[in-house]
Amino acid sequence: MAAIENPGTGQPTTDELVTACHAAHAAGLERYVRSLVRDSDEADDICQEAFVRLLLAGRDGRLPDAPGAWLRRVAHNLVVSGHRHRQIGDRIRGRLADDELSPSLEDHAIRHEENDALVAALDAVSTDDRAALILAAQGYRGTEIALYLGRTELASRALLCRARSRLGARLSAVGAF
Repeated sequence: MAAIENPGTGQPTTDELVTACHAAHAAGLERYVRSLVRDSDEADDICQEAFVRLLLAGRDGRLPDAPGAWLRRVAHNLVVSGHRHRQIGDRIRGRLADDELSPSLEDHAIRHEENDALVAALDAVSTDDRAALILAAQGYRGTEIALYLGRTELASRALLCRARSRLGARLSAVGAF
């Protein structure tokens, strides 16, 4: 890489070497990073960070022999690291959102009482009523319920309608719903 020489020593300064390296590699590095992140602003930030790290390495006397390859590796690592940090942040935000949306102890207790009342009401209805109600709640169609109960489709619909009414009356009587 051609660099400007330091007038006192005849050697280029670190800043001059990094400036020359920037002129030689910035466009290619930016294209590479943009192909990874698909966002030009993020690509610019990553490239800038890579060159800052090159400058700091040079000032510490650790200027790489192949600065173009070194910059690509640093930029690639920054992309991977940024992706990993976003994933961790998303997971934490998801947990926080779950905590904020989770039911309170009072809501949990009410839901538990309602479930107990529903189970008790289902225990009180006939076996055919219970089977029809549970199958309907699980998404089975009228023909499938009829086949399971050994009835015609019309008879199973009538049974299901009456079973829903009886269950609703039992739940209303205990004040569950």
